[in-house]
Amino acid sequence: MAQDLIGHENHHGLALLVTGALIAISGRLAPCQTCFVGPSATLPVMVAPSEQMPAYEVATIKPWDGNGFEISPLRAYIQGAFGVSRNVIGSVIGPDWIDSTRYVIQAKPPASIQIAMQTMTAAERTREIDMMQQSLLADRFKLKAHFETREMPVYELVLAKGGLKLKENADSTKARLAMNASSVRATAAPIHSLIDILECAADVGGREVIDKTGLTGTYDYSVKWTPLQTVAAPDGGSGTAPPPGAEGASLFTAIEEQLGLKLVSAKGPSQVLVIDHIEHPSEN
Repeated sequence: MAQDLIGHENHHGLALLVTGALIAISGRLAPCQTCFVGPSATLPVMVAPSEQMPAYEVATIKPWDGNGFEISPLRAYIQGAFGVSRNVIGSVIGPDWIDSTRYVIQAKPPASIQIAMQTMTAAERTREIDMMQQSLLADRFKLKAHFETREMPVYELVLAKGGLKLKENADSTKARLAMNASSVRATAAPIHSLIDILECAADVGGREVIDKTGLTGTYDYSVKWTPLQTVAAPDGGSGTAPPPGAEGASLFTAIEEQLGLKLVSAKGPSQVLVIDHIEHPSEN
């Protein structure tokens, strides 16, 4: 892996063959206008202070000039480096400028790390890259941060009373996931991929979705809904009703009727990354 570009999902991408894994969701509020679908339900990562941090051999950081593909705000890079969901509002608490400031970050690992990564598992490679990104943030942005567990509004995904309507499919060679702002079609997909998508929907309001289904397999399913046109409330609440004349079921109704699952509003402990200190990057 020669470089790391902020805005590119070059190591957290879905393990499935994805159509539109990075897709803008209409009606979605900042800090994240993009839906990120990860390979697994990974826990947030923060390296212990005593642990030796791998670092990039060379890194260049330049402000994005608006040309080329759109670059995600710095917040997204921080979320990726620490394994924090990019789809949940409030998952990182820090200064407002990280939501609007965008940098092109190009970095190259040392040859020794590149060689070592060739024999690593996907999870090991992800952790190695996360640690190099954390090291870059600490060195060039003077980032200091810590995790806290806070009581937050969440949605729990549970089995509906009408019974599960997903079809189990264990054939990983057929794994597919296609999505847009109002529908998802999946083949041999795990539940965590559906949760990633639900967290992007305007109806969910930027809340974390907690898996309470107990489903551990991979499944075929299709769901279509009428998305909300309003943005999420700053406190993480849901949006309002669909626009007048809209046809079709809301997300909550569609999930229950078409998948046999249900989103239940709740409050629960959620890990957030609290930024204690951060600066604009040092010169190259």
